[in-house]
Amino acid sequence: MKQKNNFHFLLLLVILIITSILLFRFYFSQEKILKPQLVYGLERGGLIGNYLFNFKNWTNDLLHFNSLRKQLSELQYQNIKFINQLQDFKETKKENILLKDALKIKDETGWSLVSAKIILMDPSGLTGSFWINKGTETGLKEGMNVILEDKILIGRLIECFNNYCRGESIFSPETKISVEDLRSSTLAIAEKDIKGNFRLKLVPYESDIKIGDILITSSENTNFFKGLLVAKVKKFGSSSDVSSLKEFILEPLLNFSQISSVLIITDIIFSSP
Repeated sequence: MKQKNNFHFLLLLVILIITSILLFRFYFSQEKILKPQLVYGLERGGLIGNYLFNFKNWTNDLLHFNSLRKQLSELQYQNIKFINQLQDFKETKKENILLKDALKIKDETGWSLVSAKIILMDPSGLTGSFWINKGTETGLKEGMNVILEDKILIGRLIECFNNYCRGESIFSPETKISVEDLRSSTLAIAEKDIKGNFRLKLVPYESDIKIGDILITSSENTNFFKGLLVAKVKKFGSSSDVSSLKEFILEPLLNFSQISSVLIITDIIFSSP
């Protein structure tokens, strides 16, 4: 039995050796055909491996991109939050400066002042109307003067409601303001003409008024406090009565388009003329 098994083993070994020899002979005889195919197969396997590796990297990048997108969204939110905080800080700083200037004006004049913000202006500029964000709940009433922190006259309140008031600026049509030359104390009338220009009228020829003089409200006004800055004398203008009077073109000191915060003088309620 043992001899029989040895015989079978030797027979299989001989067959394996013969088969190997035949395969090697076949390969070497067909080397030009088989070798390129073998190399291509190995390279193909490498390409497939690269594809799998790239796919894995793409998947990781996709998951990482979602994380980056979430972080970017959070950074954008924080950026908007910081911008709003910075804007609030700037507004607070402006309010503090305005209150400081208001205290200075109060010390100089004795006026009681309330600060407010302009929330709307007539976009056409034809009516000179504006609206502020405070009203009767803060003690504001019709007729109160509205000024800037450097005592430049803006106008006066015309209508007041609970939380807002409508004002009328010096740019309103047919505005007439009694003014005084700060240098020479000469009195005259500042008036807006139909073309939108400010003119200084009713000025006698012998009056001492020069180009560049500053005009302030005089005590003759029934609607405005005395001493508020109005305009600067810009140049000579033609007068309708050349025999006894002369006119000047004025440059208003108020730049209405660049203001946001105002002060309201609350001491006296002025009546309409």
